Amino acid sequence: EGRSEEARYELQRLLQAEPNHVLANHLLGTFYFHQGTLELAIQHYETALQAAPSFVLGHYDLGVAWYHRGNMLEAARAFLRCLEIDPDYKAAHYRLAISLFHSGLLEEAREHFEESLVLTPEYLMAHYHLGVIYERQGDMEKAVREFERSCEESIGEVSSLYHLAMIRRAQNDETGANELLRRAREFGQAQKAAS
Repeated sequence: EGRSEEARYELQRLLQAEPNHVLANHLLGTFYFHQGTLELAIQHYETALQAAPSFVLGHYDLGVAWYHRGNMLEAARAFLRCLEIDPDYKAAHYRLAISLFHSGLLEEAREHFEESLVLTPEYLMAHYHLGVIYERQGDMEKAVREFERSCEESIGEVSSLYHLAMIRRAQNDETGANELLRRAREFGQAQKAAS
């Protein structure tokens, strides 16, 4: 209802009476997360998890907070714990893969991107990241396949189109590269106009 400060006050009052209240800590952590106060969010998520170690959403939200804090290894640890509790937690596979990708653990990231696509085929950005991994590993055929898949739902995804253009250019296909760069510009302009 737009009364977040009142909600925060009530949650803090509840925690004064019951400091380890799982739901109150989790909700207050989420409040702080949305306020951009990540340290407090993490602190409250961790307090909730101390009282309820199998609280899967708590581990997931803790991972998201660590990710936004820039600590990819802690984020990955939280997402792994989430998956230990619920191996089919779809978003956790993707978030774990992203955390591993940004940590430079590309082979581990690849495995979890692939798993996320089995569980949630509509996560098109997983194809983009797989394309980047294959490109870095020198497997251009697989990279092209993944970049093309990331573009399937629309006229193109700017980053994927750019990578495809650079691969075409490296293959001396300047016409194909220029066409992809033109599509990337159009798509970028359409995104800009929509926002």
